[in-house]
Amino acid sequence: MEPEQVFGRGELNANVDADQLTDDIGLDRDEIAWRKEFIGFDAEDERRLASMEPLLREHREEIAERFYVNLTRYDQTTDVIGRSEKSVEQLKLTQQAYLVTLATGEYDEAYFQNRARIGKLHELLDMPLKHYIGQYGVYYDLLFEQLDERIQDQVVDAIEEWAVERAEAERSDGLFGSVLGALGDDDAENPGELDDAFESTVRDAIHDGVADLLALLRIINLDVQVACDTYVDSYSNRLEDEIERRQRLASDVETDVQEPLDDLHDAAGDVAESAETIHELTTDQSNGVRTAAEEAEDLSATVEEIAGTAGTVRTLGERTEEIASAGVEEAEETAAAMDDLRDETQAAVAATERLEQQADRIDDVVETIEEVTNQTKILAANARVEASRSDASSEALDVLGEEVRSFAEDTSDQLAELPETVEELRTIAREVSDAIDDTAAQLEDSSERVESLGDRLDTVHEAADETADGMAEIEQATDRQARSAEAIAAEMDGLADAADRVAAESESLAASAEEQTAALGDVAESVDRLTDASESPSTAEDRRPAR
Repeated sequence: MEPEQVFGRGELNANVDADQLTDDIGLDRDEIAWRKEFIGFDAEDERRLASMEPLLREHREEIAERFYVNLTRYDQTTDVIGRSEKSVEQLKLTQQAYLVTLATGEYDEAYFQNRARIGKLHELLDMPLKHYIGQYGVYYDLLFEQLDERIQDQVVDAIEEWAVERAEAERSDGLFGSVLGALGDDDAENPGELDDAFESTVRDAIHDGVADLLALLRIINLDVQVACDTYVDSYSNRLEDEIERRQRLASDVETDVQEPLDDLHDAAGDVAESAETIHELTTDQSNGVRTAAEEAEDLSATVEEIAGTAGTVRTLGERTEEIASAGVEEAEETAAAMDDLRDETQAAVAATERLEQQADRIDDVVETIEEVTNQTKILAANARVEASRSDASSEALDVLGEEVRSFAEDTSDQLAELPETVEELRTIAREVSDAIDDTAAQLEDSSERVESLGDRLDTVHEAADETADGMAEIEQATDRQARSAEAIAAEMDGLADAADRVAAESESLAASAEEQTAALGDVAESVDRLTDASESPSTAEDRRPAR
């Protein structure tokens, strides 16, 4: 079966109403005539196309083969081909038929109705317009290659025909001589100049070939116009259907979402109020946290100050303990020295008592001596008296002598005892002197120790003062720490209250959010109806017929 016999009889054609299609795109007789006139397509073009039928029919298989070789090189075009119910070989036959119809058509309403149907079929296969228009570029390469050769043949034929005619007319040296003459090689006056008739023949032949090419371009342009109309009409119909559908959906959605939107508006007001309250509480919390942080910083500084002061007090305490310990040792040594001094003093007292006793004895001797002296004086007086008496009796003298002798003996005895007593007094005096020297030395040493103890006690006093000052600083720092702790506790209480309020507001906000979520769910369902238009009844998938 010839390709022309199967052209336009594919299963997909049943889905296309060609009459309705041409009506939709406004492609009537007048419109066709206007388009032909607009691009200059006339009866001469029809004649020229008819003259190219043998060429197109002869090369249709080659052109269709090379055409599909190019299309099947690309994934995009291969995908489109795969959506057709025809095989590639069948499509090649269809392409051959289309190629021949370019030169055999009546170029009337039926012809362009068929072209509209072809364009619609490509659109139904979801072939992008860039593919449809682009494939004509492939056509041009394949067709112009054949037309180029045809034009060359036409020029050569015209030259040969002209040469034959000239040779016969001039009875020249044959075809070769005519050509040489046409080229001016036999013209002695103007060598190399073309013969006017020859040049005109060549130009006419080239012009005729270009006119054939232009006729082919014009009919292809008309075909492309109609195919583009089907694409635009389809896009327009889909767009109108989509607009209508979306308008209906928008109307339905508007009705459906009005109540949820009102609820959302109310809930949004509640949320806004809760958000404002939360913002205020958050601000209060932030300020409270900042204040608590400052108080904590002060507390930390106070603790550091207490720690430093405590360290200083500890050092002072250690110094005080050392000084006190040294003072105790000094005091013990001083007490021992004072005990020794007391013993020495008691010895000195005992020696002094002995000295007093000896002194009493010496006093007695002195009194005795004084008495002896007095008695001696009396005796002397008496002796002078008796001496003046010559008649004094010897008895009286004897008595006087006896008294003087007795007194002298007593005095002698007492005087004999006197050196011993004096020596004893000297011994006692030396003992007392030694005891007093020892006591003085001990007193001096004790005085130095007491002075050293006093210095140490002064140091202890100073350390105690410093310790007291440190303790006062610790007390002040502790007071500040206590105040900071109270301030932090108060701020924390405030933060806790604010947190409770935030929690309450958050619950309220959550409730409002749930209401909003529910309302948004209703809105989302309605909006889905709007957005669920990516695969509407006017899309290619729904428009594509079942195979």
